[in-house]
Amino acid sequence: MNSSSSSPFVLRASTDDTDSPYGYVPTLWICIMFVTLFSVSTTAQLIHTLFARQWFLLPTIILAGCGEILGWAGRLWSDQNLQAADPYMIQIACLIISPTPLLGAHFIIFGRLVKMLGPQYSRFKPTLYSRIFLSCDVVSLVVQAVGGGMTASANDDAGVNLGTNIMLAGIAIQLAILITFSAIALEFVYRFNADKPVRLDTENLKIGYMDRRRRIGLYAVFCATFCLFIRAIYRLIELGDGWNGIVIRTQWTFDLFDSAMVVLAMYIWNFVPVSWILSGHGSAQELEMRYNTSNEPLNTKAL
Repeated sequence: MNSSSSSPFVLRASTDDTDSPYGYVPTLWICIMFVTLFSVSTTAQLIHTLFARQWFLLPTIILAGCGEILGWAGRLWSDQNLQAADPYMIQIACLIISPTPLLGAHFIIFGRLVKMLGPQYSRFKPTLYSRIFLSCDVVSLVVQAVGGGMTASANDDAGVNLGTNIMLAGIAIQLAILITFSAIALEFVYRFNADKPVRLDTENLKIGYMDRRRRIGLYAVFCATFCLFIRAIYRLIELGDGWNGIVIRTQWTFDLFDSAMVVLAMYIWNFVPVSWILSGHGSAQELEMRYNTSNEPLNTKAL
């Protein structure tokens, strides 16, 4: 793009990839596309949250969406001013950290599905999914934030390497959380389908109704978590390769394995609204009412 173009997007200090901290010039239309995609998804989720009163979505999915918008706005800014430090640092911090609260929503949603379908089939009690995995998620977030801050403020290679290694540790923690959560969630589904409870007691004899909503809800949790799993593996490889490595300086791999995965995870929850899968026939409120008015435990399991 030369300076004589009539396009409004012409103010760039350099168009040479070798002068870019990215190793390339962020493509204008890709930046606009991701800003738009994240903005649409986040706005739709905010409207859903306000109407459905699912307040836990505010510090999870919506916060993640806002972070992605800010990060991609930074990349869009870099397209216009390639050598500016601020947009580069903004996109590094936001795009590394933002998916972490999105993962937190998965823990909460799955815990509520476990409560509705049958806690006796789960390795953990429903409330522990939020307490244990969200706590680990926060630790991962803090470690990544500390590493990102150290990298951004470093004045020498030693400081940059230290910050990068700390960020790597944070992403490794997140990957370990994803693997552990997925294993426990898959065990729950297996035990539910095979009717092999982890524990037997009178408190947990209620069995929820595996209708279409709950089944789609479980699929949504697994698919969205798998997207974030791919993204975490990519980030681990990217940072492990170093700031001057081939992976981090290749635009299409970042667009595909990082941001596209986060877009898919966010849009899953737009097309499968949380309020829809956690309400209706077989919801926690309905099961509680039916259980309290009956002398026998509910057994409405339908596969």
